[in-house]
Amino acid sequence: MVRVSYDYDLMTVLARHLWHLRDELDATSHTDKTFAAGDIGPRRETAEALEDFYGAWKKSFGEGWQAMTDLGNLLDKAGKAFYDQDASHAAGAAQQVTAQVRDEANRQNEIRKQQLNGKLRAQEATRLEARYKTQQARLKKEQDALVEKRNKIDEQTAAQQKRQEELNKEQEELAAKREPLLKEQDELQARQQQLWQEEKDLLKQREEKLQVERDELQKEYEALRKEQEPLLKQQEELQRKQQQLWEDEKALRAEQDAALEKKATALEQEQEAYDGKQDALQERQEALWKERETLLGNGNATQADLDDWQRRQDALDKDRDALWESEGKGLAARWDALEHEQRDQEKAFAPLRERQKELDDERDALSRAQEPLSERQDELQTKQKGLWALERSTQKEVEDALQVKQDGLDADRADLQTRLDPLDQESKDLQDRQEQLWDDQSETDKEQTALTEEEKPVQQRQQDLQDTFGEEYDKLRDWDPDKDADVGRLRGMRGQLDDLPDEAFVPKGYTIEDGNSTTTVSYQLDENGEIKVDGNGDPVETTTTVTNKNTGLSYSETYHPLSRDGDSVTTIRSSDGSVTKVYMDSSPEGSPDGWMKRYVTDETGRDTLQIWTKRPDGDWELTMDKETYLDSEAGKQDAQQFLDRPPAYLTVENPLVDGGGRPSGSTAPGTTTTVQEGVTRTDYTGADGSVTKVVTNENTGMRFVADAGNEIQEIWQRAEDGTWYLRDSLTQHERSSAEPPLGTLGENWR
Repeated sequence: MVRVSYDYDLMTVLARHLWHLRDELDATSHTDKTFAAGDIGPRRETAEALEDFYGAWKKSFGEGWQAMTDLGNLLDKAGKAFYDQDASHAAGAAQQVTAQVRDEANRQNEIRKQQLNGKLRAQEATRLEARYKTQQARLKKEQDALVEKRNKIDEQTAAQQKRQEELNKEQEELAAKREPLLKEQDELQARQQQLWQEEKDLLKQREEKLQVERDELQKEYEALRKEQEPLLKQQEELQRKQQQLWEDEKALRAEQDAALEKKATALEQEQEAYDGKQDALQERQEALWKERETLLGNGNATQADLDDWQRRQDALDKDRDALWESEGKGLAARWDALEHEQRDQEKAFAPLRERQKELDDERDALSRAQEPLSERQDELQTKQKGLWALERSTQKEVEDALQVKQDGLDADRADLQTRLDPLDQESKDLQDRQEQLWDDQSETDKEQTALTEEEKPVQQRQQDLQDTFGEEYDKLRDWDPDKDADVGRLRGMRGQLDDLPDEAFVPKGYTIEDGNSTTTVSYQLDENGEIKVDGNGDPVETTTTVTNKNTGLSYSETYHPLSRDGDSVTTIRSSDGSVTKVYMDSSPEGSPDGWMKRYVTDETGRDTLQIWTKRPDGDWELTMDKETYLDSEAGKQDAQQFLDRPPAYLTVENPLVDGGGRPSGSTAPGTTTTVQEGVTRTDYTGADGSVTKVVTNENTGMRFVADAGNEIQEIWQRAEDGTWYLRDSLTQHERSSAEPPLGTLGENWR
């Protein structure tokens, strides 16, 4: 196998030497010589031959210059191509080395972090246990006080239990004393029951005899009742007539009284008016009498005074007589007429009195007819009384017959009660002591209940303390000191982390020196001067530069991971000054699973130079090359004259909306309108007043993002797994006419 080595340093040097010789040759070839016939000689042909030779000689310099230029360019291009290839490998190797360095630093950091976290957790656990023990000690003091109360109550309970046992023993002894007496009492009760049974049997025999007599008497009563039944009906009829008569009399009396009352009321009113006038005359009379008494009492009354008084007295008598004649006489006559009318009204009761007389006669006749039956009833009543007396005598005879036995039984019971009374008193004393003990036990139960209620909050606090301690201890296991405390373990803080090894500090750059080249690896830094990393902790941008010390050639790669896992863009700056971008699509939309694509574009990312494809378990294959394609028949007939651009989800790093259709980085709510079935439009207004319209067509799985003028800015499409990806963006196009590159929203969607 032949091994080929390329010295691109030598190629570059040779190219530069060739260019230098070319330039010197070019300066020499610019000398202008003329061969005039007069200068050469008389022969014109000699001058022309020299002129032709000089032209050919000068032309050979021009051809040599071009050959040297082409050879120099070829050597330069080949040298740079070989250099770029080697530099690419060197850059990859440097990236691997720096990745290993970063991984080792991160590993060291993670080890130290875990150690510090362990120490911090141990410290926090110690503080937590100290707080818990302090609170537990305070709680223990309260619990000890409650336990002391509980012990006192238990002592009281034990003493009460002992008292109960003593009472139970005394009650058992008393029960033993009472047992024979109670047995004797039961025997007396049995004798009493037997005596009552004898009395019951005797009474039953007498009762049977008396019942026969009662039945005979009842039959006579029933026979008498049948005979009395017509008379009773007649008596009821007389009673009904009597009631009717009383009602008629009452109604007539009420009618007459109403008429008389009306007239009497009118006369009373006239009488009151008349009496008022009489009273006025009487007052005048009394005044005259007083005046006369005054005149006579003074003793100096003259005849003229007496005559004057007499005239006034005569005038008063005249007025009284006139009042009588005008009112009093007629009023008296009307009162007399009213009394006469009242006497005449009594005549209206004459028919009623006749009806009463007839009823009285019928009642007398009925009474005479009832006399024989009344006599029989009296006889039956007499028999009934005799029967009652016989019943009473029978009861007494039975009681007298058994009295001797009852007296003996009572004497025995009295004797027994005499012996039971001391025991009953003893039992009563025991019962009083028992009730006192129950009261004491009730008070103890209340104290226990109160103590239990008092213990509940302490027990709850104990439970809460244990639960809180357990919860805080559980939280401590998941506690991340980086988020909750400044533990000073970040890179660059050597003053606080003197025990960290050098490899624990992640470098912000890396340089590899060898005899021929210098390789540097740098990272994009954040505003704090630290390496800017993404959510996975990886640098957001890594630049690797390889510089040849001999020739000064430089090659660099800037690697930038994209949002989708595995996607990236690498910007390559070759040694010839050209810039290309390589977009890696780890899971192309619309391609089978496991396929990958790589797009090589110009610096803008809009002009695709090559498209590479990798199948599962396969190598990368060049599927499209711009120059090759455009030189082919198909390429010549292709109207667009360019290859497919990388998908927008690779080239647009900050789309207007996110995968959910909301403006990126905004939480402002939108206004959603259903423009047609399956199609909605949501309008968002930004903080700067800009309007973004998002139209989602669920029927086609398309989403359009437009501005306030309805010009489409982005086009999104729904993937097979239901997620949305950016298919096209206005940033990938250049406006070449008035028509927007991606079009506008339809009229129905605006």
